[in-house]
Amino acid sequence: MNRTITQQLAIPFALTLLLGSGALLAQTDEQIEQFNKDRHTYFNEKLELTDAEQKAFWPLYDDFQHRKMKITEDQRNTFRYSHQNADNLSNGEINENLEKIQRLKDELNQLEKEYYYKKFPEVLPPKKVLNLYKVEWDFRHHLIREIRQGKMEEDGRGQGGAGQGQGRRGQGKMPMVPPPF
Repeated sequence: MNRTITQQLAIPFALTLLLGSGALLAQTDEQIEQFNKDRHTYFNEKLELTDAEQKAFWPLYDDFQHRKMKITEDQRNTFRYSHQNADNLSNGEINENLEKIQRLKDELNQLEKEYYYKKFPEVLPPKKVLNLYKVEWDFRHHLIREIRQGKMEEDGRGQGGAGQGQGRRGQGKMPMVPPPF
């Protein structure tokens, strides 16, 4: 059970990314700091950010992620409340919650427009902004691979070991997780 900090954080953070919800609540400040450092390193390398681009990009991106998490947390709480109390809510209250959920989806869309079409292009060339979508996608899959790798190592299966399923089309790989959007 010798897992890296990134692997320890990968499960809750990947779930956050995949489910679009919440902050890394049960993690220590040190683990969150290490995760952010690893994320910065991954993005810096994949986007080939210069020092000047890094200085300008990361405060924007971190602000974007923080604001996005707040909205998705509100959305998740609204969904949870609505479903847990559906039998006790009036039609009017249900409609209010449905409207709130739609409004939050619209807020997320506006937030992405604000950052991807206005703020990020102010500090990065258009090609790097475009590549940012792919890097985010790849990073989620990087986390998922770490989760699977860590889980298989904990189960004693390891790479190519006994008990590893054949996955999709007998390729020995786990099926790909669909995107969160």
